[in-house]
This record gives sequence, structure tokens and C-alpha cells, in this order.
Amino acid sequence: MSRKDCPIDTKCRRIESDSVFCCDVDSFRLKEALAITMTQNTTNLHVLNATIDELVVSQSIFRRLTSMALTDGNIGKIVGQFPKIASIACLNISNNNLSSATLQPPDHRPFSNLFNLTVLDASRNNLTKFPVSLVQSNRKISVDLSGNDYLPCKDFLKVMETNNSSLVTFVHYDKTKCALDLRFNWFKDVLIMPIDHLRVQKELNISCRNIRPANSNCTCVPDRLELMDGVNHVAVQVDCSQRNLKEMPTNLPPNTAKLNVSYNNITSLQPVSDPSYEHVRHLMVDNNDIANIVELEGTKFIDNFMFFSITHNKLKTIHTYVLSNRLETMGPLLLISGNKIHCDCNTEKVIKPWLLENLKSIPDFKGLRCEDNMGAVVDLRESQVCHTPRDWTDYIYYIIGLEVLILVLLISKVSYDYWVFKTAGYLPWPANKMPRLPCDWLCE
Repeated sequence: MSRKDCPIDTKCRRIESDSVFCCDVDSFRLKEALAITMTQNTTNLHVLNATIDELVVSQSIFRRLTSMALTDGNIGKIVGQFPKIASIACLNISNNNLSSATLQPPDHRPFSNLFNLTVLDASRNNLTKFPVSLVQSNRKISVDLSGNDYLPCKDFLKVMETNNSSLVTFVHYDKTKCALDLRFNWFKDVLIMPIDHLRVQKELNISCRNIRPANSNCTCVPDRLELMDGVNHVAVQVDCSQRNLKEMPTNLPPNTAKLNVSYNNITSLQPVSDPSYEHVRHLMVDNNDIANIVELEGTKFIDNFMFFSITHNKLKTIHTYVLSNRLETMGPLLLISGNKIHCDCNTEKVIKPWLLENLKSIPDFKGLRCEDNMGAVVDLRESQVCHTPRDWTDYIYYIIGLEVLILVLLISKVSYDYWVFKTAGYLPWPANKMPRLPCDWLCE
């Protein structure tokens, strides 16, 4: 019933011989009004905008009802249990600010005796736990849980995957949403998504079980809607972390965009060339035993990645030519800290300048260190690592300097002898003792 049908003079009134409608009541006035208006023939009850601290459902007046609706109010707590012979087939408790603790208290189950229930409307409340006990039965039931956006998706999926899933119909299917927990390492988030995406999840679970190696027990969840080749696809994120894997997984689900294989015993990246890695843009291989990234050369991943984390592995060098082309574009991020590489003169001449040139794309560049406690790569000095054996060419500058000095001394001596000859009229002793040569006339 709508608000315009509310009784004016009283709190409750009979609509027909079998129906009662109440508005704007509290616990005491509701009990008082129902005692007056309800008869043995009353099978339908609607209470609009009731403020009830404790709704005692074990009252005998509810026993003969087939339709019971308490809507658009505020129910603090549900107490008791519906009578064992209750006939309620339609229960509407929408928009009552109900929480899961109120609807299904841990100490008792107020709805366990509703064996005839075929319609349940618990929409527009604050439920955070799926009312499994209300829908797990061998009869057909229509359920409206729209407006409870924080119900766990895993509970919806469980109901959809059970053998009797065809017996459960979700009313307002397109408006019903659920909460999906996202967990990657330390990162936690909640994604609110339409339950229609669980159909995708159901198909995804099948693909996830086909990941090789067998029994890898990876988890797969939808990540976001992406436009791929002009068509909308659900991008998938796969979590294979902490699974004791010795090799990269293959045969990933279609449209896998994120893959986490951290905390395993992986030694090679060669499987990244597998066709199922075609759409992978985020790859996390932290805390493994990977020694090099050469195997990524020529893969679609290395040409298109947006996030690549290979921290705390066993890299011995960084093959910059594998990564340089991608890092020249805007956007991609590379994490390499926690690796201790072999440092030599090539490291100081090539890798150090490369790190400094790409520091915006490698935010943890200071975390790449040299083995043997030589410190960070970016702090390397040429004198530490560039040592070459000396040969005679190392002394060429000293030889040239000595020759210049001798030449200056010789010119100075000749100039001095010439000055002595002009002023004193005789040659100095060395020049005076020198024999005359046939070519002396050229100098006279």
C-alpha cells in the first residue's frame, strides 16, 4: 500500500476482510492496534514506517498470515522465532535499516520455520551477510536484495553455483549489486559490482582451473571493463602468489591483464612468450629466483607493459636493451629494488647512467645494489670498478713533457752562447772545442 492510503484517525485499518494496513506506529501502538483490527480471517498485513525497537516475531497474531510486510521504517532488533506452523509465503522487510546482525542474530534463527516462504523482499537495507538460510531450500523462491551493495559476491556466486540454483530468482536482477574483495599483497580494496558480472566470474572460475601447471590453485577475478580490438571485454586479474610454483603459469584465462606470481620459486621468465600473456599489462614476480630478463626480449609483454615488478630476485645484471624502448614512452613503471647485481666497469658506464636517465619510470632505482657490499649502483664511482693493466702508453705524457723540457733547455743554452759571443767576442768553452763541419758555412 502507498502512503496516501494510510488511515487518518487510527493507526491501523482493515482494507478488506483479510487485510490490515498500519502507518507510523511504534512497538506499543502497533501491538495495541493489531489487537483491535486483526481477526482470525486476517492473512495480509502491511505496516508502513514503523519504529520498532524489538520486533517479536513469535507473536501468535502472525501465525495465520500468508503475506507480511513491514516497509520503510526502522527495526532495531528481531526477537523470537516465527511459529512452527506459520503460513507466511511472502515476507517484505524492505527499507528498514536492517543489518545482518538484526536480520540473522547469531544466537537464534527467527526465520527457520518459514517453510512456505516463496517471496522475500529485503531490499534497501544495510545487509553485509547473505541470508543463506532464507533461500536454501528445495522450493522456488524469489529474492529481492537490491540496495544492499555490501553483500559479499562470493555468497551470491555460491547460490548461483549450487545444484538448485534454478530455484532461486533474483528480483531486480539488474539493480542488485555485491561487494568484491580485492587483495594483492598488502593492498586491499572493495569493488561494488552488478551481480550479472558473477556470470562472468562463474565462467572465469572454469578457465582458472585450467591454468598450468595443474593444481596451481590460482584465484581469478574480474578487474575492469576494457576496450580491446574495438570490443568491450572484462579484464581479468590472476593471483598465483605463494603457491610454491617453480615456473611461470601458462594457459591463463582470456583477457588476463594482471598477474601476480610473487613469493614462489620461479627461475625463468621464458613462459611469458606464451600466447595467453598477450593482454598482460601488470606483472608482479617479486621474491622469486629469477636471474635475468633476457627471455622477455621480443615478447608482447615487454612491448606493452604498464607495470613490471621484479624486486627481491637474483638478477646478476640488467639488460637495458630489453627495457629501453618501452621506458622511452610515458606511463610504464619498473620496480627492481632488492636485487644485488654484479658490478664492474660496464655497470658504472652503462647501467648507472641508464638508471639516472629513467628515474621517473624506475622510482626505486636507488634500491638496486651491487653484490659484495659495494653499495647502490647509482653511487658507483669509476675508480671503484674501472681498473685496467698499465702499458708504456700510460707514460706517453711524461715522455712528451721531458722532451719539451730538453728542447727548452737547448734553446736557452744556444741563446746564452749567442749572447756571450756578441758581448765578449768569444765562444763559450763547449762551442769553442767543437770541430768545424762542412755545413758550418750555412750558419755564417
